[in-house]
Amino acid sequence: MLSIGLRYCGGCNPQVDRSRIVREIKEGLRNRGLEFCFSTDKDGIFDLFLLINGCRHACIEEDYSLTKRSVNMISVKGDMVDDFYLQEEDITRYLIDKIMTQCNAMTL
Repeated sequence: MLSIGLRYCGGCNPQVDRSRIVREIKEGLRNRGLEFCFSTDKDGIFDLFLLINGCRHACIEEDYSLTKRSVNMISVKGDMVDDFYLQEEDITRYLIDKIMTQCNAMTL
């Protein structure tokens, strides 16, 4: 089972619907048959860390970029995922593909 640590920014300037993105990720991963659990446990150790920032400022990224809790981190920054610009409707599909790719790499 893949453990995914989840963090949201404070939502002061959201350019994307952060909650919808996470709901659609969960649905998409289930549809692909991936066993996973999302957790907001601040002390947890995770296979993957998913930071959901509402805008490009990515205020929570600094807090987690040096964390030892996870080797793998994906950061949504408004209309960007990591350093790639995407249309909002493409963010979820891109994230699901990226999570599946990282999951497959971990199992090799």
